[in-house]
Amino acid sequence: MTRHKICMFLIKLVMAGVIMFTTFEVALALMCRMGRLDISKPSYRFGNVNSRFWIETNPDFGVWHGPNSSYRHITPSYDVFYKANSYGARDKERSKESNGKKRVIVVGDSFTEGYGVEDGKRFTDLLESRSGIEHLNFGTAGSFGPTQYYLLYKTLARQFEHDAVMVCILPFNDFLDDDYEYGKIAYSTHYRPFFTGQYPDYKLTYSMKDPPRERSKFLESFLREFTFTGNFIKRVKGLARHHQASMKKGYAGYYDYTKEQWLRLNYVLGQIRREAAGKEVIVVTIPAISDLERLQTDPASTLPVDLASFCIAENMIYLDLLPGIRSAPEGYRACYYKLDPHWNALGSRLAADYILKNVKWYQNTTGSAQGTNSVTSAISILPQKP
Repeated sequence: MTRHKICMFLIKLVMAGVIMFTTFEVALALMCRMGRLDISKPSYRFGNVNSRFWIETNPDFGVWHGPNSSYRHITPSYDVFYKANSYGARDKERSKESNGKKRVIVVGDSFTEGYGVEDGKRFTDLLESRSGIEHLNFGTAGSFGPTQYYLLYKTLARQFEHDAVMVCILPFNDFLDDDYEYGKIAYSTHYRPFFTGQYPDYKLTYSMKDPPRERSKFLESFLREFTFTGNFIKRVKGLARHHQASMKKGYAGYYDYTKEQWLRLNYVLGQIRREAAGKEVIVVTIPAISDLERLQTDPASTLPVDLASFCIAENMIYLDLLPGIRSAPEGYRACYYKLDPHWNALGSRLAADYILKNVKWYQNTTGSAQGTNSVTSAISILPQKP
């Protein structure tokens, strides 16, 4: 084969690759526009390429936000700008001193952080504006689990003067996020802590010896911020890891947790209770769509009853948000994005409404007569089979 023929062959090969990539890119863009595909959309922002908004550099709990970092998150469902404060929380700037104001530390995962929800519309923002009590939001996305809630509270959030701690549990992934055997596969490339061993003799184990160095992922980030294909590949890789880790189809965290996972959650909540000595601890469970769907065919989960009993024994307040979301006037599905599994501004608002109405601590603190529920009466509003 002559040099000319080789050159022509390579040119045709490159052109074929460009045509295939362009066709695939257009197809993905159309599917997103038609609401048929759940992936992030390219932002076309160089500022996003090197964003430090979600980075795994904290030696105690792994993923966190870089101080004063930002990120514009665009999906078929929303277009939201995130901004972290000087200590890495997606929140307004706060002083460590309360200056005589009542304050609540809130820990949790992406639902708590407000994934896909604008500032001012997150449930913590609404709790603050409506109660007059400051709510310091320490939630973060990144497959953040209860062990990480505890370590974040112990090493960072506890430095800020506060009167109460709200621990937001998302059963849909919190049991799995804290399971070392599951995490070895699903989160094999991530730096994160686990409690391993048998209850109550756990030891803290990290998936890696040290947090990974902040290395440049320019090409990977560039592809995600400037192409649909990059986001599609990321989504497929994530689904493949969870499938390999044996996350069953239709998994519902209110129902499908194991005894070992339940005991580990007990242990972690107990550790938070001890670290928050002298302060109120409020445990809240958040339902995912799969939990509400399962409730249509299966008897009510025993998780809320068991958690209520555990919280009574540990002198903590407990509230399950499932009844409040389930009874939404527009139907519970209206509380979540169509393509994204997180709740939207409506779901966030209903959560704030339900907490203010049913957690007696707020009425005692603010002097409001609204609501009568407490940890003991919470059992009476657990979900029942339809």
